[in-house]
This record gives sequence, C-alpha cells and structure tokens, in this order.
Amino acid sequence: MKAILCALDFSEATDHVIKVALEVAAQKRTHLVVLYAYRLIQPKTQDITEYRNSMVSKARADFEAIVKRLKINGEVPYEFRSEIGFLSDRIEAYLKSNSVDIIVMSQNLAHSINEHKGLTFEHFLDSTKIPVLVVPEMYEAA
Repeated sequence: MKAILCALDFSEATDHVIKVALEVAAQKRTHLVVLYAYRLIQPKTQDITEYRNSMVSKARADFEAIVKRLKINGEVPYEFRSEIGFLSDRIEAYLKSNSVDIIVMSQNLAHSINEHKGLTFEHFLDSTKIPVLVVPEMYEAA
C-alpha cells in the first residue's frame, strides 16, 4: 500500500498542510507519513547528543500539539518521523525504500527544498517522479 508523505517545517502553514495530507490519505484509503527534517548544527553550549535529543523531543512535542489542536483521531493511520538532514535528501532517501503515492508540502517548503544544492523545485520534481501537492500558504481546509 502506498503512503502519503507529508513534509513539514512547523511554520504557520503546517496545520493547513496536515489537514490537506489527511484528506488525501482518507480519500486514497492509505496511511500518512509526516516527515520533519532538521539540520544538526551543534551549539557551543550543548553536547551534540543532547542537542539531537532535544531536537527530536521538541519536534515530537510540536507534532503532538498539532494532533491535539486538529483533533486528529486516528481515522487515518499516521506516523511521525524526524530526521537529520536536508529535506530533499530525506525525502529522496524515504522514497528509495518506501512506496509513496504523493508528497504534500507547503508552498514555502516547495520554494526552498533544493536551496542547499542550488537547484530549483522543478529539479526536485524531475528527480522524485512522484506527484507533489503544494499547499498554498493561505489555504483554508473545508
């Protein structure tokens, strides 16, 4: 069964993006994988392992707050993943070992997804070969 992969960044658009991803997953009768990628840049005041653990804990807590706020009740099975790295690289790695029907992300993420490679969003689309649903920042779910 193919999943819906939802990339997020915990910006203001995140709630909207999650709602859209849940709608798509419900329509396709599949599960949702929510992916948050972050950079691991060691702060001078904290051990790298502690910093990583704090990033993972904060991401999990932020996601659980979204689940509560949106009253996500599990009608659509979902999982949350936080991974170290650039978002485009983490998506590509996920696609190599998992079956995905569509990728859902915010407009801002789409614009910035390949910045670190100096490539455009079109390059990302060409490399993934999977439909990408870009949710406008001002989207209001029905």
